[in-house]
Amino acid sequence: MLVVLLSGCAFRSQHVLRQTSLGFNKALQHTLGEQMLLNLVRLRYGESPVFLEVTSISSQYSYSGTISGKADIKEVSPDSYGVNLGFTFAEKPTFTLIPLQGEKFARRLLSPIPIDHLILLLNSGWRVDRVLRLCVQSLNGIPNAPTASGPTPEEAPQFEEFLELVYKLEALRKNGKLRFAYVKKENQAIPALILSGQGSLEKEVREMLGLIDAPYYPLVGLEAPKGPSVIQLETRSLIGVLFYLSHGIEIPVKDLENGKAIITRDQDGRYFSWQRLLGDLFNIHQNEQLPSEANIAVKYRGRWYYISDQDTSTKSTFILLQQLFALEASKGKGMSPLLTLPVN
Repeated sequence: MLVVLLSGCAFRSQHVLRQTSLGFNKALQHTLGEQMLLNLVRLRYGESPVFLEVTSISSQYSYSGTISGKADIKEVSPDSYGVNLGFTFAEKPTFTLIPLQGEKFARRLLSPIPIDHLILLLNSGWRVDRVLRLCVQSLNGIPNAPTASGPTPEEAPQFEEFLELVYKLEALRKNGKLRFAYVKKENQAIPALILSGQGSLEKEVREMLGLIDAPYYPLVGLEAPKGPSVIQLETRSLIGVLFYLSHGIEIPVKDLENGKAIITRDQDGRYFSWQRLLGDLFNIHQNEQLPSEANIAVKYRGRWYYISDQDTSTKSTFILLQQLFALEASKGKGMSPLLTLPVN
């Protein structure tokens, strides 16, 4: 009997470990996604974001078992025998959280995204237009809604020419005519855009960027001199990316009319819809009730803000945002107090 009890404990341990690790993984995924979504909603309403990072997950398990037996011996058969088995299991998970704050984190949040990180993202399978729309606010002087990199502006941003450009760049990439790589120049590896071919689309891109025909075009910051054979990039900061995407949040008309969120207007004073900028990139819907098709949702000011599970473009952009946040916000941590939460 004792052997049976111990073998049962061993089987239970394996099952519990597997189920617990998967449960923690799912919980962490949803928690980080909900935190990011909540902070985007906060930014759209003019509130400060707050980020917590899970630094460790631990769990304690306890097992206890009992076994007892009894026998009733009678003078006349039959005798009776009995065995009682007892088993208890307890789990005590603990999550350790650290608030991302302090000067170092603020600098990472406010610093422009390095061009090297753009190359990393562009060469990891992401669409060119998706990465550039998020991370770049001007390309050789062509603006990509630079005023959207901060709190909601009252005047409509400029972005139409930039969208036309990045759609063409993505079309060239799909056709194998464009790639981002490092080229060696004067014993240095420099990031560059390589544009091959002399087709009409390639000529249109060169014309829009003011470039001459060249084997490659170095990607440089605004501090570098301009020229017909280089491409100047002005990248957003991480907080700029968050502000930019926060404009894809659907705000209740009542909140706009009551001044709880800023209304952006065209030059003629008409209401500007941010769908014109972000409609095919990022959309956060809102409803009084939690819809069944919600992929990720948070409740804020009595309403549910959510990403639709059928909106594959928004889900892709949200994954890219999380990767970008991990890339930019994890360059070492400042001194912050640890917050450890035991979970019952």
